[in-house]
Amino acid sequence: MWKSKKALTLLKYLASRHGQRVSSDVLIELLWPDQVNVDIQRNLHTAVWFVRRILLSKDGSNAESPLRYSHGSYWLELERGCVDIDPFEFHVRKARELEHSNMEMALFHCEAALALYRDDFLCDDLYEEWTIPHREEYRELYFQVVVRCAELLINQRGDYQAAANLSRAALKKDPFREELYQTALKALILDQRFVKAMNLYKRYVQMLKDEFGLEPSPAMSDLIANMKERLTEASSPAQGSDGAYVCSRSVLQSFFETEQRRLMRTGEHFSVLVIGNNGASEQQFLQAFVLLQSLLRHSDMICRYAPTMIVIFLPATGALGAQIVSVKARQAMEHKFGAEPPFTFLTLSSEDLESMQREWSALDSK
Repeated sequence: MWKSKKALTLLKYLASRHGQRVSSDVLIELLWPDQVNVDIQRNLHTAVWFVRRILLSKDGSNAESPLRYSHGSYWLELERGCVDIDPFEFHVRKARELEHSNMEMALFHCEAALALYRDDFLCDDLYEEWTIPHREEYRELYFQVVVRCAELLINQRGDYQAAANLSRAALKKDPFREELYQTALKALILDQRFVKAMNLYKRYVQMLKDEFGLEPSPAMSDLIANMKERLTEASSPAQGSDGAYVCSRSVLQSFFETEQRRLMRTGEHFSVLVIGNNGASEQQFLQAFVLLQSLLRHSDMICRYAPTMIVIFLPATGALGAQIVSVKARQAMEHKFGAEPPFTFLTLSSEDLESMQREWSALDSK
């Protein structure tokens, strides 16, 4: 319906002003910067008339136009949330306010803001000079929210895969942002996806060298040095013939549901060990994960279920068998970390299915 480009530009500009009044002179300079003639005011009136006609086309001729005029100025009087930049800014602001007091709600607002950001501000008007500052501002806010959201996904939900996917998707918009590489690498390392982490890092280093002739920053170098140390430790058990299968949280959840159905059919019990962090450092926690993985069977599964929790799944294992594995794990941890290792142990068995389901539901909320 927008046959007049000037009228559409007028609408876009006023919509971006959050209801602020704009003088006729400013609008004339925006729409006809190089024209000086007696009809320029009439051209503005025509563009205004066109906007009002389009906006009222679905409401009937008796409705009041949201395009208002008073004392030489025009503005749009719209309902809150009618223009998507308003709720976007609201969610960004709330995420900042709640980041330290209510991380789950902060994450909610981050995800809401990202859902609104389908593309850059007025991406069809790249060469309109007035759109550039807005586009750069909202683009910067978008990247800040991505980083904040990824950090919250890691620290609040332990959803490393979602954090990595979010960061890598944002890199498609700007492949030169180091903070996106950092959050993606953190998530990949915590999710034990070391090969993907190394490939991403190599791509980052090559990009810096090719485009800018630079080396990675000290912060990035420290992150990678730590990653390589962890990679050396964590990959050693996997090279041998022993050790449990390392899986993601979502895979373990799916397997738990499958084994419950199998129990109903076959009566074959299974067990779960939950190891919690009781003051261990991040390095100790990773060492514990590697140690536990090496002690288990091929058929067992191990997962860093949350930032401070390891869950081990023991198929075809009853309560007695799970207790034996638990004792063996405790002894190995005592040998590694001392008589009182900084970890807690919880054993769950499907022989007490009601209790297991209750405890598992509690784990899902962490």
